[in-house]
Amino acid sequence: MDCRRGNNTYSYVPCSDVGHFFYGWDLLYKSVLRDVYKKSDLLIALVHFLVTKLYDFRCIGIGDDSVLREEVMGSELLPDDWNNDDLKYSLRYVKDNNLYLLLGHITEDTLVMNLLDINTKKVSNICLEPELLVFAFTGDINTLMPTASEISDRYIKELFVPVIEGMSREAGTQTTTTPSSASNQFPLLLPRPQFMTRGSVSAQIETGNCCGNDK
Repeated sequence: MDCRRGNNTYSYVPCSDVGHFFYGWDLLYKSVLRDVYKKSDLLIALVHFLVTKLYDFRCIGIGDDSVLREEVMGSELLPDDWNNDDLKYSLRYVKDNNLYLLLGHITEDTLVMNLLDINTKKVSNICLEPELLVFAFTGDINTLMPTASEISDRYIKELFVPVIEGMSREAGTQTTTTPSSASNQFPLLLPRPQFMTRGSVSAQIETGNCCGNDK
């Protein structure tokens, strides 16, 4: 399957500010380095890093329980056993006492991720190919994932913006789903290829076709 599309859009990560954008990644990755054993783990670690850094999410553990049983603080670190399953990931997050689920499924050569807001029932999805995106398990983020900025761009637009409302702490502007206002909010953005668009999540997961065309 091919996760890529051919239209033009813009990157949310200015090339002049990549170091600042990924500040804190090294600390997070060092905390889980001994647990990482497959390439999809790095993509999950990156999405966790971004959602905690940009949107102040806090992780409250693993699982897909949709009930927030008590007010909890959560953590910026990944929980124990976050990558124990070979084929799926399930992480629970809280923000402003609202519960979110981040789910990942490995199918063939792709990683399908969904972000679900339990309160509003909004859901988003993204499809990535770990073998094409992750190049190493040790080193700085550009060694691990040379296109980390583009991957982050996709996470923001395809996974976060459709579900998360309000202000991004790092970007300092309200998220939106419209391309025109997105380009106005980020005036120093870099043109780059457009990737997959969102579709029916349940149908895509069942068929494994969320990434676009079959190989």
